[in-house]
Amino acid sequence: MPTSIASTPSLWPSSALLSFVQRQVAQDERFHGDERRKEPRILLAMPVVVHGVDESIAPDGEPRAMVVRDYSARGLGLVYEHPFQHPRIVVQLTYPAEGKYLAAEVRWSKPLGPFYHLGCEIVAHLDRFPDRDSRAS
Repeated sequence: MPTSIASTPSLWPSSALLSFVQRQVAQDERFHGDERRKEPRILLAMPVVVHGVDESIAPDGEPRAMVVRDYSARGLGLVYEHPFQHPRIVVQLTYPAEGKYLAAEVRWSKPLGPFYHLGCEIVAHLDRFPDRDSRAS
């Protein structure tokens, strides 16, 4: 008999969340005024795994599936389904052109349609990060 994984939280975003972000990116209107950002922002819809961390960048709680909506050299915009209260995070990238893990400080969070949106500042690029399996050892 096949094993059920229904009780295990998915580390891939729901199709509703991914579709929502893909639509937002496709329909985005480019800003035409004076830009306050120092770095250009790239719009995309990249699924990621986000880990809440403590001051020592040690895992704090269970990882969550989110979607990167926008990216710059200094920050990320993430869209997600359920309230998330961690002020520090590590983002595990699925397309690791910038490295596999980014440590970041959450700067703001707000509702976005049926989901939530947070903005964070990248504070470090990490070579490695403990996952759930290595924490249990």
